[in-house]
Amino acid sequence: MILIVGVFSPVINWCGGAEWVAINIITALKEHGHQVIVLSDKPLNQNKFMHVFGRKLWVDQQLVLPLRCFSSTDYHNIYTDAIRCLMLKTKCEVIIDPFSNAILPGVNVSYIHYPLLKRVEAAMPITRNKAFFYPYKIYLDFIKSKVGNKLIFANSKFTANAIKTEIGINPHILYPPVSSEILNHSLLDFEKQRENNVITVSRICRQKGLEIIPYIAKSCRREISFTIAGLLDSQEALNSIVKLAKDLKVSERIKIITNIDRAHLRRVLSNSKVYLHTSINEHFGISIVEAMASGCIPVVHNSGGPKEFVPLNQRFNNIEEAADIVGMAIDCWSPTHARKFSKIAERFCIKNFSKQFIDIFHSHLQGDN
Repeated sequence: MILIVGVFSPVINWCGGAEWVAINIITALKEHGHQVIVLSDKPLNQNKFMHVFGRKLWVDQQLVLPLRCFSSTDYHNIYTDAIRCLMLKTKCEVIIDPFSNAILPGVNVSYIHYPLLKRVEAAMPITRNKAFFYPYKIYLDFIKSKVGNKLIFANSKFTANAIKTEIGINPHILYPPVSSEILNHSLLDFEKQRENNVITVSRICRQKGLEIIPYIAKSCRREISFTIAGLLDSQEALNSIVKLAKDLKVSERIKIITNIDRAHLRRVLSNSKVYLHTSINEHFGISIVEAMASGCIPVVHNSGGPKEFVPLNQRFNNIEEAADIVGMAIDCWSPTHARKFSKIAERFCIKNFSKQFIDIFHSHLQGDN
């Protein structure tokens, strides 16, 4: 059965983790003969896709619809998202939404990174939350008995539990995929000598908790260096990290690389011993898996989705624990440890992601769910 499938991904050009999932869903659909229409705010930025992901994205049609009644954030466009999904529905048979984290009208398949209402519980004043999202809450209550007819994916067990609490269903767990070029390492990549470097890959913004890195660096030995690499999303956040590093006298040990391309990132990862992830209650953490695939020992906060694949002794609860674990990881890194963590990452390959998505998607269409 060949379908015209609409993929709702307004900010696909951001090239973050959610957009990486959208791109791989689109690619899987195309590989199985489906026609794909992508709805986005702007025309697809193929140069940026190449720069960040190392590949272009091919679709049958682009629907550029920058409809905005509210600011362009994760939280303030749910109602314009609903309007745009209904408009996309007029051009396709099935809509897949890997963006909104909501259950929108007209959408048949939702890939949820973390349910919308839970994302905003602590993000805005309670009164404003209640007023703004009240219509969506009413709508969600109204359709709860019909949600079973939709196909819902979650990016981790952590997210799946939150979805069950909010919507009352058990979604399919489909972990995000890791880039093939990141997974394809030779044995020499794990055998060569590495620097005592701790790498963090993240969009540079306030929400990622990157400000703790200078404090961790301060508590670590002077021979341990730190690198922060990722897309620059907030100059204010960058300035804050730089100022903290200067105030704590660790500037010479913290390097920040903004808007890094894939080739450069691969080199930094393969030359580092440890990967440090600072976010609390990360919904999954694709960058953690990419670093593990590159032979880095992960050090993550003891919360959220990373608990599902990062060993307990590599998880911290505070800055002091983080510094201690980083130091021990630097000391115990070896080619054997590198291969161990790379092996864990292999189960998140694109091939597995695509096969699971397509199998569940086609089964759902055939009424076997």
